[in-house]
Amino acid sequence: MFEVSSLIQKAIRRSNKDYACYAANELAPRFRNYLWKRLLCVSAEDCYDLVTNKIVALKQADDAQSWHSKSPLFIEKAVGILLATRKNRDADYFACNLLNSRDRIEFPKDEYVGSNAGCYTKNGHDMFLVAGLLARAITAKDDVGAGYLANELMVRYREFLWKRIVSIASNLNYQSVTNEIVALKKADDMQPTTSPKSSIFVAKAVTVLLKVVRYGCFSFYVNDFAYPIVHLKDYDNRHMTIPDYVFDCHTHRGKQMGKTKREFITAEQSALTPYKEGEYDKCSWDRYFYLEKNGFYDKSNITPRPDENRMKEIVDGCVQQSLFD
Repeated sequence: MFEVSSLIQKAIRRSNKDYACYAANELAPRFRNYLWKRLLCVSAEDCYDLVTNKIVALKQADDAQSWHSKSPLFIEKAVGILLATRKNRDADYFACNLLNSRDRIEFPKDEYVGSNAGCYTKNGHDMFLVAGLLARAITAKDDVGAGYLANELMVRYREFLWKRIVSIASNLNYQSVTNEIVALKKADDMQPTTSPKSSIFVAKAVTVLLKVVRYGCFSFYVNDFAYPIVHLKDYDNRHMTIPDYVFDCHTHRGKQMGKTKREFITAEQSALTPYKEGEYDKCSWDRYFYLEKNGFYDKSNITPRPDENRMKEIVDGCVQQSLFD
């Protein structure tokens, strides 16, 4: 199952209709929820354009069907959209290299007055200070700062972070962008809570905001485009051999073959079809390999987590931010 789920993502990256449809048809009968999880991930991790809102809507429509008579229509539309949309891995680069706060950054003492709310991030920053500085970093087109600050909130205050990101998007006054950010939050909420959540939807949201601010518009995104009509039943009686590119460092067979993450990064970047150049395509991945070698989180800097009552206040938005509230 995991090889086939890897196949659908890699086939979509390559805009290979046959392999993508074959993999979707293999997964849909028994692993439908996992298939949708993978399609949502592809929409954020591999796609340049704002398509997560389309995939979320299709998943919700699929979920609304009776379990005993589910049509493949919504899966087919999702696969077609993802095959056709322009590909780019900016969000993945951001998630792996910038959305991390292992090494603590100090902020100027006169930069911002603390809230006195007693709510601190992983590295001991005032939560509301970080929220204010995140908006400022995005406005300043500061990718490194935005990654650090977003991660500080994501680790402990994920719901609060999303409220802040949606607010920043709304202030930009581009409805299509706000709709996509809201959809990315919905996709993030759909992740199972039984295991650590992926950061890819947060990363895509922040990279979208940075890009829109950097260029002062959102017209470079294509929201309406032609996509192939696919029929999964055409693959009911077909047996296709899993292609070699599936067996990378993330699969059991690929690990046995000695495949490395550096090889994976190079191969998957060069395979993107149709390709759209992004902000980080020429950037080094050395930060990611440093984090992987030294541990993604520096345990010595982690401050105590707020108790359950305090966390509930934060989520509900009723925490006192100042002594003068």
